[in-house]
Amino acid sequence: MPLELQTVLISAGVALVTALISGFITWSQIQREKTKWLIDLKTSYAVELYKTRLIYYPRIFEILGKLSKHAPEPMTPAKAKHIAQEIHEWLYSPGGLCADASTRGALKELRNICATWNQEERPPALGDWRHSALFLVRRDLDLHGFESFDPQDRKTLLKKVQIEIDTETARAKRDVRARQTNSSYS
Repeated sequence: MPLELQTVLISAGVALVTALISGFITWSQIQREKTKWLIDLKTSYAVELYKTRLIYYPRIFEILGKLSKHAPEPMTPAKAKHIAQEIHEWLYSPGGLCADASTRGALKELRNICATWNQEERPPALGDWRHSALFLVRRDLDLHGFESFDPQDRKTLLKKVQIEIDTETARAKRDVRARQTNSSYS
């Protein structure tokens, strides 16, 4: 094989390998940028969803508060129908638009129970669905867990709060000492 042909083939091979490597690197960078862009987009979406929920969810908390056994005014079928209408309006507001599907489902069932309440006795399912709806609304806001205060067990709550206060006080003291140590080295 002539030397000129060998030189051309070697040059073409090197150029092809270089082009393939460059193409792969460019493709990898594009994929990383695409992934970064998608992550940023989803993060922005989640932040906006959370902000919207923080604006509109307090209203559904107020509505659900009217269904509490401890509400200032006792619940009647007429009031329940009015609350069913309020829940319906909330479901078709921006709050309902940004609610999770299970939250919307629980609120719809609660709306149906309130709307069909005809006798004076409180429907047994009302409390269960109210608690479920409250739990799901709190979950949508990343407020996990139940309210754990039991009026019969005040000592446990007081002890829990005291532990939290002690923990925060200790953390604050550590932060002050760390700042003092850092400023003495400066």
